[in-house]
Amino acid sequence: MPPRLRLLAISLCFVTFLGFSIEGIAMSFFSRPTQELVICSEMQGKLTFQGKPAAEAKIVRWSAWKDHDGESETFYADEHGNFLLPEKRDIHKKGPLDFLAQFVAHQSVTVTYEDAGYEIWYSGKTRPDANVEYGGIPTNFRCELTDEPEPSQLDGVLINASCKWGLVDK
Repeated sequence: MPPRLRLLAISLCFVTFLGFSIEGIAMSFFSRPTQELVICSEMQGKLTFQGKPAAEAKIVRWSAWKDHDGESETFYADEHGNFLLPEKRDIHKKGPLDFLAQFVAHQSVTVTYEDAGYEIWYSGKTRPDANVEYGGIPTNFRCELTDEPEPSQLDGVLINASCKWGLVDK
């Protein structure tokens, strides 16, 4: 290979490396913008068992978006069956190849009540926006533990849930 062509090839490789590198040398020249992602939207409502409040029920939310292990958080319903699972967010540092990736988050909510376990919610979402799981801002969110979970699909979300809700008019 002629020396000029070799120099051009090496220069192109270096520029490509510098432009697409996420770590190392390129970090000293470029800062990566960040994006705040909603992994799990707030879930607030009432748990019932055979129509009566599931007082003090243990609620475990498992969520994952960037690894298969994910993480679990534990919450409890109050004496009236009311519960609150706060919104869960994470920060993503944008990279030059993000256009090749698709955001995907998974969430599972299980309840233990009177020594029995119930999966009341499972969802997978492909958009990192708040309330995508519900199709809008939810109202009158309620979950009957004895109901069989029903599958449904919203825009960018697959759900299997024994919960029901309405939507706030926008």
